[in-house]
Amino acid sequence: MKSLIIIFVVVTAISLSAEPSLNAKSAILIDSLTGTILFEKNSQVSIPPASMTKLMSLYVVYKKIEEGVLSKSEIIRISKNADFRSLPPHSSLMFLEEGQEVSIKDLMLGLAVPSGNDAAIAIAERIAGSVEAFVRLMNLEADEMGLSSVHFEDASGLNEKNRVTAVDFVQFCSEYINKYPEALNELHSVSSFTYPKEGNWKSNGVSVYGPIKQYNRNNLLGSYNPVDGLKTGYIDESGYNIALTAKEGERRLIAVILGGSGENSAEGSLLRAIDGVNLLSYGFYNFRNIKSEIPLIDSPKIWKGSQSSIKIKYPEIPVLTLTVAKATTLRIEVIIPQNLIAPIKRGEIIGEIIQYTGEEIIGKYNITAAEDLPVGGFFRRLLDTIKIFFLKLSGDY
Repeated sequence: MKSLIIIFVVVTAISLSAEPSLNAKSAILIDSLTGTILFEKNSQVSIPPASMTKLMSLYVVYKKIEEGVLSKSEIIRISKNADFRSLPPHSSLMFLEEGQEVSIKDLMLGLAVPSGNDAAIAIAERIAGSVEAFVRLMNLEADEMGLSSVHFEDASGLNEKNRVTAVDFVQFCSEYINKYPEALNELHSVSSFTYPKEGNWKSNGVSVYGPIKQYNRNNLLGSYNPVDGLKTGYIDESGYNIALTAKEGERRLIAVILGGSGENSAEGSLLRAIDGVNLLSYGFYNFRNIKSEIPLIDSPKIWKGSQSSIKIKYPEIPVLTLTVAKATTLRIEVIIPQNLIAPIKRGEIIGEIIQYTGEEIIGKYNITAAEDLPVGGFFRRLLDTIKIFFLKLSGDY
């Protein structure tokens, strides 16, 4: 039985750069759309996430808002536990004070921009009654996502017993961005945040320091244009961490970098930023997202059926993330037998699409019948039987 084979080739421009050499102990880079891993370095090493922990805290907040049990406009009163003077020395702070009244939205900004540990406590108490109960919610979310290496001991990231691996945390970041994309514009790309505002002050109209303007700890915001999130982190036990995301054109990349070194915060932040730029640039320049287009073809000849043609259902070919070198050799073959015999049922496989890069097969997809096609009448079947006999003799079947 003869088959029709159509070859369809995709060509893209070549642009290559060397794989980056990173300062950090552990890193991973993925394409957000396809989940394809573009780079890994010790991605399964367990390291404290430090203030990147607050991304899971914010995920829980967004989920509670989605469930209708919380709103961004809700105002809460700050407890003594969340007062900045109750926190350990050298904590990152929003500078909340007991008795102040603050919106959930501002607390979310306080978590995302100045990385306030006090804001983490205030949110945890509002949602779960205590930090301990809130942490159980955080760990439940990690478990439900199948992130076996992720464990939290607090809501802020100060505790060195918080643990993640880059490979699991990048999966969480992808889930977070895909489920709550508004977080990038509302929180993670915001460059600065000033607190307190006049409406937050106590009844006597004063605060310890007055309004304090703090800047986002992610120093790639505004300096490397594609970056629009996510969160930095540092404690002595972890080194300099960052979860990054950047968008260029229609492509979004997500990176997690853990365990960066530095003699001081200025050096550590600089080396972390260099790692981030090198990693993201490598991903944008060396990989392409490509979706194969399937050329539409006429129906194959149907023998012995109630009609001589059939409607075809083509498979959905997923977007692929490929190296530029492989993308230049991407092609597909559409294979459909040109002689099919009824009856044919809807959903029955009648052909195949094969994807190649070079000579390597990277995907196979079934072409199916889009309708039932029953057998034809007696004389139709008899006539087609005779025709098939002579076609086989001539070698044309």
